[in-house]
Amino acid sequence: MLAYTVAGYGVVSMDVRGQSGYSTDGDRSPLGNTVKGQIIRGAVEGPDELFYKDVYLDLYQLIEIVASLPQVDDSKLASYGASQGGALALVAAGLNPRIQRTVAIYPFLSDFRRVLEIGNTSEAYDELFRYFKFHDPFHETEDRLMQTLAYIDVKNFAHRIKGQVHMITGLDDDVCYPETQFAIYNRLEGPKEHLIMPEYAHEAMNVQVNDRVYNWLCGSKIPFRYVEK
Repeated sequence: MLAYTVAGYGVVSMDVRGQSGYSTDGDRSPLGNTVKGQIIRGAVEGPDELFYKDVYLDLYQLIEIVASLPQVDDSKLASYGASQGGALALVAAGLNPRIQRTVAIYPFLSDFRRVLEIGNTSEAYDELFRYFKFHDPFHETEDRLMQTLAYIDVKNFAHRIKGQVHMITGLDDDVCYPETQFAIYNRLEGPKEHLIMPEYAHEAMNVQVNDRVYNWLCGSKIPFRYVEK
């Protein structure tokens, strides 16, 4: 992100609570940092107890704090991220109309029911299957659980986004399945663009992508050496 700061843009990055960073998840149990179980944390108790519900509210508050700073032009705010960061970039725009432009690369946290249909082939969503395997093997609570998780499903925020959205998806992505990303894009009602990279999976996308993202966010016109239009 140094390229943005060098160009004079302010950059803010949120340390997501309880995810192996410095921020713990308040005084909730379990205390400290966790790596797995965050999608379904609180799902049995209901929407108000969902881990990601609190993360999404953190996002909204962060945007409001940034917008209130005297050196910030709150008409030019943008959100950008990949994987979980891509999901949060989209949610930020869906929750707060101050976000005028969003870039999301292979976003996470979308279309949980479709994930169940695909099967347990992604470590990122493994906790959904472990919940049923060890707590509800006959899927008697599936409908209720899916209704609760709908509150944090990124595709359900897409129609709220008013600003411009750019998405990038790798068709070989076996972590955040492409069809779950398409579910987000298809629900976007504002200006949007979706670039597809057939040979890429859930991995670093450094070839041309960084320059394209910079152009999208900053309005620059960095050329691409091997592509002419």
